Amino acid sequence: MNIETALQQLSQFNFVTQLLIFSLENISLLLLAVLIGKIMEPANTVLNPKDRKWVISCLICNIFITALGFELYQLEIIKIDFSHDLVSIIIDILLLIVLMDFFMFCFHYLAHTLKWFHPIHKLHHTHIETSVYSLFVLHPIETLGFGFIWLILISIFQLNYISLTVYLFLNLMYGIFGHLEKNIFPAFWYKNYFTKWISTTKFHSDHHKNQSHNFGFYFTFWDKIFKTII
Repeated sequence: MNIETALQQLSQFNFVTQLLIFSLENISLLLLAVLIGKIMEPANTVLNPKDRKWVISCLICNIFITALGFELYQLEIIKIDFSHDLVSIIIDILLLIVLMDFFMFCFHYLAHTLKWFHPIHKLHHTHIETSVYSLFVLHPIETLGFGFIWLILISIFQLNYISLTVYLFLNLMYGIFGHLEKNIFPAFWYKNYFTKWISTTKFHSDHHKNQSHNFGFYFTFWDKIFKTII
């Protein structure tokens, strides 16, 4: 069964069944993130009881964004390319990574500079020393904000389904790697002409220690351009 057929069959289910499927999907991704954290940093991957409600609220918001995205797909506001053209797949992956990083950089910068937004974003920064769970300690407004950026972008462009899948996987992995306690990137990463522009664990860790710098997620060049890099 191909993905297009699976989505068509999913549309035949009632809303409650769809919501259950979307819930299982997002719970699985959360558990995958925790499992990777447990494997890489077992002693550091411990859920603080005070963070439980925020992890759960983040999960609920992600389920809502998934359901809304599927509804927009059914309304043909979101259109997906189901072809297997390799060039299109690669272009769409690059487009998603660069545009999402730019808009998330802007959103993140505003979260630190707008007076009404900063108190909301401060929740995430209660984790000065980060772990995999830090990725999910977000205020619902912020979680939904990132989700809406995603939905708006994929509504504007008709993107390949493989590209969407690859991007979502890379986004989860980078979220995990960005919140590890130890830096997993090798020393050459910071000196090589190509890799030095790609964000690292240390890059985001430095942001948690110095909140006025390093707002990028996947790349460091936005911070270089806007002079917010450490």
